[in-house]
This record gives sequence, C-alpha cells and structure tokens, in this order.
Amino acid sequence: MNLRILFIVFLLLGASSCGKKGYQPSEHLTPQQQDAILWTIIRYVARQPEGLTFPERFYKGYDKYYREQQALHKLDAFYIKGDTCFFMVSRRAPSLVEKRVANAGKFVLTEKGELMYYKEVFRTFKMKPDELHKKSFFLFDRMVKNEDLSIFERSKSQEEYIEFPDDRNYFDDRERMWKQKAIAQ
Repeated sequence: MNLRILFIVFLLLGASSCGKKGYQPSEHLTPQQQDAILWTIIRYVARQPEGLTFPERFYKGYDKYYREQQALHKLDAFYIKGDTCFFMVSRRAPSLVEKRVANAGKFVLTEKGELMYYKEVFRTFKMKPDELHKKSFFLFDRMVKNEDLSIFERSKSQEEYIEFPDDRNYFDDRERMWKQKAIAQ
C-alpha cells in the first residue's frame, strides 16, 4: 500500500500543475487512485466500531471493518491546490427516506504518502441526495477558495448547511478528530 500511496503523491504533485479546475475526482484521479485516497482517510471520516478508542481505529486488525466502511462512502469531490488536497466524501445517513451526509476537508501527504496534515472543515446535515449535492458542492467551492464558511453554520443560517463545526463542536487539527467544547457551569 505504501508504494501505491507514494505513486499517488507523485501523481498529485504532477496533477497540481495541470491547472484543472473541476472538482470531480475523475478529473484528477483514476478509480484506483480514488480508492487509495479514500482508504487513506477512511479511518477519520467513517464511524469507528463501538467501544474502540481513537488510536485503536488504526490497528491492522480493523482493516476489514474499515474496508466495509469504505464501500459505504463515496469520494464526491477532489481538488489539488499546491501541496494541499481538498476532499469531500458522503455516506448514507440513517433516515426513513434516502438521505446522505457529507464531510469535507483537506490534507497534505508526505513524500512517503503518509498524512502530514489532516483537517475536516465541515460536516453537513443529512439531506436528500439532490439537496446535498447542491449545497455540499457550494460549500466545497467556498472551502477551496478559502472563503468564510461560518455564515452557513447552524446558529447563523436560516437553512441547514453545516452541522459541524458549531457553537459546541470543533475539529481538533492536532488530534485529527471532532471534539466538544467544555461547557462552563
């Protein structure tokens, strides 16, 4: 797998100079490369098995579980700017009608294909697929352009766009996980 990721790193570095402007993963990556990218981030974006600590999710013994999770996720958007890769993945959300939820963020890989930096920038509310597509790509475009997304958070928007971050939940870049702010009593 490391050779495969290393290949992706070189491809990404080369692709970033091609000037492609679309966000469709197929414009930047082959299906195998999309699969490798999703595998690189799946342990962050997927639900972890019940009772597992955060560090335990990286144990090889859970590879089968995360392969199953990977099959439930879709790489919806991908873009490269400099050495930063922007991504958006979605998965089916629990609901009586078909709904999906999307997570979007960015990462930087080392020359060995390991994650040097990883941050999830937003997670949407669960939405019907057409609505999610429209809203999540709108947010993704703003994220890539480094535009303010806070105006689309739940406490500031009349419409449902971003579920997290919000007034209580934030993404801890150092620990690479969503956390809740301490509540003052």
